[in-house]
Amino acid sequence: MGTVFNGDDGIGLALVQALSEDAECSANCVLLEGADAAKVASFLLEWNGPAILVDAVNMNVSPGEHRFFPDTEASMTLKTGSVSTHGLGLAEGLELARGVGFDKTVFIFGVQPFSISPRQGLTPEMAACIPLLLGALKTACTLPLRQKAGNQG
Repeated sequence: MGTVFNGDDGIGLALVQALSEDAECSANCVLLEGADAAKVASFLLEWNGPAILVDAVNMNVSPGEHRFFPDTEASMTLKTGSVSTHGLGLAEGLELARGVGFDKTVFIFGVQPFSISPRQGLTPEMAACIPLLLGALKTACTLPLRQKAGNQG
């Protein structure tokens, strides 16, 4: 998720684009550039399965740090005060999808931005973090599968 026109808000797009170049992952990668709440909700309802949303998130940690957590553990601000640059975005989209019956697991892979000021492309500092973040995202993508397998046995 994100946009390439607000600096590090494009980190989700950059990571998912890089992940989609991996043959094992490409079928499960969807870019939601400039997604508003309706697009997020529509994606979740059509996907109809567990999802990992990758986005720039203000978590009050050092820039470039990431966190991986279920959306139920997120403290998201609806409407005003969101770091989101897509208007009514991630928080509202999740709430809308949940409100119409979406009950699948949604994880968030959040990355603390260095800057979301208007500019095309990531800041050089964030671009330098991509290899480390991509490795962490690949690991995170396997966690829900391992947890599910562990719960079945």
